[in-house]
Amino acid sequence: MRRISYAVILVLLMSWGCHRKSSSVTVPVATPTAAPAPEAAPPAVTPRLPATRPAPLASAPIAKTIMYPSSLDLGEMSFLIGKYPQAARSFEEYLSASQNSEKRDMALFYLGMSKAMAGDSGRDMRQAEAAFKRLITEFPNSRYRGQAEYILGLQQQVEKMRADLREREERIKKLSDELHRLKEIDLQSKPSRPPE
Repeated sequence: MRRISYAVILVLLMSWGCHRKSSSVTVPVATPTAAPAPEAAPPAVTPRLPATRPAPLASAPIAKTIMYPSSLDLGEMSFLIGKYPQAARSFEEYLSASQNSEKRDMALFYLGMSKAMAGDSGRDMRQAEAAFKRLITEFPNSRYRGQAEYILGLQQQVEKMRADLREREERIKKLSDELHRLKEIDLQSKPSRPPE
């Protein structure tokens, strides 16, 4: 008897959960007329399901929010695809708009990198150096500091090599001018040969 009542309750709960909107639920219930003998198995209850499907539950409308990328995200994307002037503008915009952001050190580093990579003029390289130096002074514990110092060190070596190259070119030019002047003196000091 106990098995039958559990099965009936289970069927009722299932049908109530699936068909809340329908007003009537028909579940066949076996009513025993006499107590079964102890050796006989209890009769099995098979629930009948309705022929129609239940109506789907109405879902709440999903709010659609469009998230536009920040200028930092735009700068990173532009940097990754090699549009360095555009990336530099996005990083500068981010730095001016977010004075207290925790990602300012990253923006300064990538601003310096963007300026250095776009650098077809000495002005861009000076701006890159300024961004790296600003990163080092404003964020001494930044994870980008070591890379910024390394890049500044390389830039100093490049500038020293350029200065050495200019000095060598000036020496070569002076030596060439001196050689040319000596050739002219030599030609003037030799007597001209009479025509034969």
